[in-house]
Amino acid sequence: MVYYVKQGIVPQSRHTYEEREKLRREELFGEESFDGPYSLLYHINEPTRVSSVQTEKKHGDKGLENITVHRHFKTSGIDYSTDHFRSREIILFNSTLKIGVMKLKGNSSDFFYRNALHDEVLFIHRGSGVLKSMLGDLKFRKNDYVYIPKGTTYKIDHEGELETFFVQSRERIGIPPRYLNIYGQLKEGTPYYERDFRTPVLGKPSMEKGDYTVYVDYSAYFVVEKRDEHPFDVEGWDGYLYPYAINAETMAPIVGKLHQPPPVHETFSGKSFMIGTFLPRKFDFHPRSIPISYYHSNIDTDEVLFYSSGNFMSRKGIEPGSITIHVRGLIHGPQPGSVEKAIGKEGTDEIAVMVEAYEQLVPTEKSEEIEDKDYMKSWYV
Repeated sequence: MVYYVKQGIVPQSRHTYEEREKLRREELFGEESFDGPYSLLYHINEPTRVSSVQTEKKHGDKGLENITVHRHFKTSGIDYSTDHFRSREIILFNSTLKIGVMKLKGNSSDFFYRNALHDEVLFIHRGSGVLKSMLGDLKFRKNDYVYIPKGTTYKIDHEGELETFFVQSRERIGIPPRYLNIYGQLKEGTPYYERDFRTPVLGKPSMEKGDYTVYVDYSAYFVVEKRDEHPFDVEGWDGYLYPYAINAETMAPIVGKLHQPPPVHETFSGKSFMIGTFLPRKFDFHPRSIPISYYHSNIDTDEVLFYSSGNFMSRKGIEPGSITIHVRGLIHGPQPGSVEKAIGKEGTDEIAVMVEAYEQLVPTEKSEEIEDKDYMKSWYV
């Protein structure tokens, strides 16, 4: 929920009609039953019209038994796909979150996708494209975050190769409450403002008859809907729930006289996790500051980092697309020699995404295929 948006044709009052000969089918698109953020969508056709359904099993997210060490995964070892809903490779998960990467190339899929259980945030590591949904078209580019609320029917159109890091959450992903005033407006001093967010642009409703397939994701399986009317038949909508994008380059990182802790980099949050963004920034201005991260124990959280671009001076052996997890119970921090090299540095050019989760995260069997087995030894050289 960012702010109120109204697009296309909507009646003057909700739950009413204006012309009996041109009835629109109103859909309440909302989270948390009738108590959470929502939008009202006005379909030309009946959104419940489905000619057939069937189920399709997915490969499960099987966890590794030996999980309590720091790990490094190189996603460059994951193959590209042409399918934007089957190609999501889960690297880490718990009962709330699924964290992984999606790598696409070639022609975009003709099928539509809807996540029934999870809000989604995609971070665009490489490439550009358009998220097409029933609420309109949302263009995205490198270093964008794209938020997609659960229940959104969409497809991804892209040119060339597209690589994303994603977080899926059963909890609603939102703006951190501490960034908002009592009126729901972003406060001064936050790393971004309402004007930085981009919302879908609703065009003419799609009225074509045909054969349309929607894959509805229930985590362990798909429900496959067959439709003979296009799912993007919305003529107008308004409300507070919709996909949106914000580019990391527009954000204003918070800096200080001394090294700032990770919560100052927070971008999104849920009840049991947060998503943060490390951005190019000036370092601390104390004359004897140590600008690199200090050693710390994540006593209550697991910390995940996706490294997108720049010089990651606190980590050795990291490459663009790397994912690390630093687990609770084991101290971590700069690797040997990093502190000494950091002194005197004036800034950093890195862009990285951080996820901190209160519930323990489990690596999948897929993660073992791309793991740097020597990562835990990188603190002992």
